[in-house]
Parts: sequence; C-alpha cells; structure tokens
Amino acid sequence: MTRTRWIGWLGLFMSLGLLLSPPQWSSLTWAEEPSVSLTPKNFLWKVESPLNTVYLLGSIHVLQQKNYPLAPAIYNAFNQCGTIMFEVDLGELSSPMAQLQLLTKGVYVTGDTLKTVLAPERYEKAKNLMAERGHNIENFHRMKPWMAATAVTALELQKMGFEGEYGVDRHMFEKAQESKVDIVGLETVEYQLGLFENLPLHVQEYFLLQSLEDLTHIETRIQEMVKAWEGGQVQALESLLAGMEEYPELYQSLVVTRNQKWLPQIEQRLQKRGPVFVVVGALHLLGEEGLLAALARKGYRVEQM
Repeated sequence: MTRTRWIGWLGLFMSLGLLLSPPQWSSLTWAEEPSVSLTPKNFLWKVESPLNTVYLLGSIHVLQQKNYPLAPAIYNAFNQCGTIMFEVDLGELSSPMAQLQLLTKGVYVTGDTLKTVLAPERYEKAKNLMAERGHNIENFHRMKPWMAATAVTALELQKMGFEGEYGVDRHMFEKAQESKVDIVGLETVEYQLGLFENLPLHVQEYFLLQSLEDLTHIETRIQEMVKAWEGGQVQALESLLAGMEEYPELYQSLVVTRNQKWLPQIEQRLQKRGPVFVVVGALHLLGEEGLLAALARKGYRVEQM
C-alpha cells in the first residue's frame, strides 16, 4: 500500500466508533524473557502479568457481512473472559441522551452553516468534492465540518456494503450480550463526541477536505486495509499513518490522550484475577505511543496471536 494521508475516513474506520510509526519490537523492554510472535496472525494480542491476562483486539468499526465469522483465535480468547471492555459501552449509543448529545455536538444550532464557517475557497472545494460523489453540500449545511465528514464517509461506505452493524466492536458487543459477560466502557459517549467538537476549526476543515479527497480511492484502499487487518499485518496498517505528524492536534486528541486514559484501566485489570477482553480501534494498538508499546515498556509480556 502506498503511504498517503488517509487521515479523514481512516480515523473513523479504525479509531473512533488515528497513529503514527510502528512499534519497534526489538527495542521494547519485556518482563524477563520476551514472548513476542513476529509472524502476522490476527489483530489480537495477549498481554500477561503474573496475576492475569488481558486480550487486546484491534477493531475495524465498519466491515462487510462477508468478513464473518472472525478468526477462531478471537472467539477462543473471548470465551475465556468474564469481562469485555470497549471504547464506549455500545448500549449507550442508542439511548435518547446519546442521540441528543450527537445533535448538540455535531450540528449548528445558532444559525451557522458550513457556508458561513468555512473559508470561501474551502467551502467551494468541499462543495465540488461532494458533487463528484453525487452529494449536495446543502444537505449537510447544518453539520459541523467533522460531522459532515463523518456523514459523507458513512454514506460512501454503505454503498460498498460497509456498515457499522458489521463492525468488529458491534459484533463482539452482541457476543457479550449473548454470553451475559460484564460490559465496561473505557470512556463515555459524551467524551468521545467531545473529541471532535473541541477540535479547532482549522483542524476540522482539514479533516473534512481530506476525508472528501480520500473518497476517490476509498474502495481500493479499504479493501487493502481489511486484508491487512485480517492477516494481522501490522506494518501494512501502519503504512497508512503517514501524514498524522503534520496535524499534532488531531493525533494528540484522538489518539495519544485517549491511550493515556485507557492504559491505567487496562493495568488495573492486569493486577486482578479473571481474564479480560478489550476491543479498541486497531490504530490505538500501534506506534510508540500505542497501547502495545506502552504495556511492553511497563514490563508486561505481549504476544500477537
């Protein structure tokens, strides 16, 4: 895969329901003898402490029906666990409060529109890019730039059969409900929506325009991405991250800060007994500031399954 700046829809696809360079496996500090599989298998890792085991599954938030069932190793790991943790408790997403939060954080309620908040040349560019895909920008006028990017991306993915209902996290959430295991959210819906709402306007503008430009090649690239994910090909997915360095605000807000908030919660589980299954966007596992590298630096044993 070529190294391009797939920042817009890539973030929606792999991080929120985005990362940087690959973890340098040879430089990580391990507890006693290292136990790392360098052979690509699944996008699933086992993290071990002397007391407990946590399984970390990198999620793609939208997939096609044909991508199921998932690899047996994923279900085998899940079946060992009495608790499953997600970025958010997906049960919250259908609540009236969550829908209200989406409206208040993603839509202008004071009379502003995309036409009034975007610079004229950027508005025209967004208008033309949408028209190329058969969308009328006026249908998205009341949405904030990040929300418009999300909506158009979702519509384009749906044309190809990629739906949130087939996302890995949604699939595992349904499995958890069937198995009646404990379901825990690492963060709230309100917090996750606030990540985009609090982005400066110039970052939201870039996110919108980059998302729209990415749509030209989305079908080819998304198929490559899914293939790499299914094969546990870490380096192939990390090659998609080029360009994030140019927008540190986006990277810090959507990736680094969240990883830092999640890490103590995962560590707490490693200090208790009872295996735990964790599902987060695949890109949160990668890079020097990803969860895998952070856990390895703290001395936990990490193994790709």
